[in-house]
Amino acid sequence: MMKSKLFLLTAIASFVPLSVSVAQTPTIDYSHGLYKTAAPDWSKITWETLPPIQQPGFLKIPKNLISTFGYDPSRSWTAGQKVDSVVMLGDADDAFKMSALSLKDIGTLALPTTATTTKPTLKDFGLVQWQTPKTLVKAMPELSNLSLSEVPPLADLFSRNGAGLGSGTISQAIASNPQAANLTLDKIDLSKYSLDSIPGLTKTQLVKFEAWQQAYVNQIPKYKSSSL
Repeated sequence: MMKSKLFLLTAIASFVPLSVSVAQTPTIDYSHGLYKTAAPDWSKITWETLPPIQQPGFLKIPKNLISTFGYDPSRSWTAGQKVDSVVMLGDADDAFKMSALSLKDIGTLALPTTATTTKPTLKDFGLVQWQTPKTLVKAMPELSNLSLSEVPPLADLFSRNGAGLGSGTISQAIASNPQAANLTLDKIDLSKYSLDSIPGLTKTQLVKFEAWQQAYVNQIPKYKSSSL
């Protein structure tokens, strides 16, 4: 599997410029006697600052090979597209181990930025869109004992499917409303809800979420601002 993922990264990297001007890339100077050289300062280089893709392209993985990767890495991209919108978490996890991180962890790793940003919502956390009440409870078992009213996005999802909220727990709602329990959260307006609207979400490791590998780097709040 490692070789397969390296193939993916190599394929994508072939469209990224190999040389970038010193003005664009942070460097650090090394000297040995009379010799001096400048090398990339990886502590200041982030996914966000990598140069854009040079050429359009695509990857199409046969269905019988998807199990080898553990996710479907098929995708396409255009010239000028940012690398952080092309690389999936599953592509680079062997190298960067981001699956072991939570959003809270990533927030501590992100480099300071002068950009004006708004507080992330559930829409900004890309992998939330394909989670369901069942997969969220699997990722965060502590949710099962909370009431729906304590988790507004799930209350919204269940109510849109005609399920009465009642006063029971989320586990009871899932058991009594199997259809709603399997609805993906993209059925509601995720931009209305903060990351804190699902208790424990920011403290949960990415690897716990269903199909986490298929989220792009730029779909994980602040991760694109973390050093490589």
